[in-house]
Amino acid sequence: MQITDIVHDYLGAHLKPGDHALDATAGNGYDSTVMATLVGPEGHVIAIDIQVSAIDATRTRLAAAGCLAQVELLVADHAQALNSLCSNYAQTMSAITFNLGYLPGSDKSIQTEPKSTLGGLRAASELLKPGGLLLVTAYRGHDGGQTEANQVADWMQTVQERGWTVESHEPIVTGKRVPPILWVARKI
Repeated sequence: MQITDIVHDYLGAHLKPGDHALDATAGNGYDSTVMATLVGPEGHVIAIDIQVSAIDATRTRLAAAGCLAQVELLVADHAQALNSLCSNYAQTMSAITFNLGYLPGSDKSIQTEPKSTLGGLRAASELLKPGGLLLVTAYRGHDGGQTEANQVADWMQTVQERGWTVESHEPIVTGKRVPPILWVARKI
């Protein structure tokens, strides 16, 4: 089973119609579409990406799935966007996803950075309601990917010490390819 399938299984078990959810790194729109389908027309999803092409791909995928109406699309840095959302959406999100790395099939020089990611995670902890899920997938096979993953692991340790439940899913390394790692954190 791929990491994305595991993420979608967690979302499917957790999100209900009418919930609020946030995709902090929309990419090609897979997580956003799953979220929008699960929360339904009475729910709300916010999808963020720093690249216009990612938001365009997400918009296309959402429209094809018939669930664009319940999604707000933002072209922005995830840390800045999440911080600005805290004033209106504090403790309202049932689930938040992050996919760290770069947009597949795009310019690999545009990728998530540890400083922005950690800022986004701090804001995400304010946006999640009690019992909310934070799902962070870190792709580590590119320059800077392992460093970012290590910093996320340290951050996850701090929220676990504050009482959150945190688990990780890390596929076995086969060959030279470094697999992604997924953290699933539940806010207390």
